Amino acid sequence: MTSFVLNRLYSSGGTEILHGTLEITDGVAHHFLTDGFENLMVGLETGGLATFLACGISIALPKRGSDGKQDLKFALCNIDGSVSGFLRTALRERREINLVYREYISTDLAYPSKILRYKVKSGSVTATEAQIVAGYFNLLETLWLRNYYTGDFAPGMRYQ
Repeated sequence: MTSFVLNRLYSSGGTEILHGTLEITDGVAHHFLTDGFENLMVGLETGGLATFLACGISIALPKRGSDGKQDLKFALCNIDGSVSGFLRTALRERREINLVYREYISTDLAYPSKILRYKVKSGSVTATEAQIVAGYFNLLETLWLRNYYTGDFAPGMRYQ
């Protein structure tokens, strides 16, 4: 049933609404945010429940492509300063920040219809907003081959 509704929503709209949500965490603190004027209580893929706090969020999902730079960009309002303070501190201390984007259909809030996981790459926080760039696994900045083939690692190899 959900896939039929989702296909109809993506192709021609309908009476349902898609709710975009963000979970921002550094492994210790979790912030659950949704765009809109009302908090949203929904089910997570883990089986638990979470309340996403209403917040002014602008989300730009990554375009599909093979260039290796599929970034999610988002900006959030800094009215109470709690999330932006968390982001400012985590970015300054170079902590790993994970971000989960979930989409829910308004008629089925028990489970997300879309889940995308990212790692925060960079960001900036001002007095009025926080702007964050996150991406999938960053293949372009990954060492390949993972091992350095030196004489100690591979004794049969020799530099000539």
